[in-house]
Amino acid sequence: MSKGPADVTLEHAFDITVYFGADRMIFPPSPGGAAQGYTPPIGGEISGPLLNGTVVPNSGADYALVRPDGVVELNAHYLLKADDGTPIYIMNKGYLVPAKKPEASIGPQQQPQPSYFRLTPYFRVPEGPHEWLMRTCIVGGGERLSDPDRSLFRYYKVV
Repeated sequence: MSKGPADVTLEHAFDITVYFGADRMIFPPSPGGAAQGYTPPIGGEISGPLLNGTVVPNSGADYALVRPDGVVELNAHYLLKADDGTPIYIMNKGYLVPAKKPEASIGPQQQPQPSYFRLTPYFRVPEGPHEWLMRTCIVGGGERLSDPDRSLFRYYKVV
């Protein structure tokens, strides 16, 4: 079977490790039952074949919505800085579905992993070598890590 214009493949683009501090907050549930979360990054690294750099500390947060069914709607906004000094704004949306306790998979450092942790980032960058981020569909998956508290996000370019 030949590949047609509507077929897609994934190419690993980069990983982002985001570190978190003690400033996490979850506000009490609203009348609809959802609770608002707030998790600011305190730093991090970007590494991969298409992008390298850092997460700018205290440059935003994940304003996640914790639904009554336990699903977390991720809505993160923060800044990255490429190795060449280019500032990059990322808006990262996605879903984190907690694993049911008996089914919870254990990841590195014995950290329980969600049953589903997927993201779709969108970027804003100045004119230059990283413009491809603003015209490329990128998808990713997440993994929780501890000691220190962090998440690993692995991103793929849809080609």
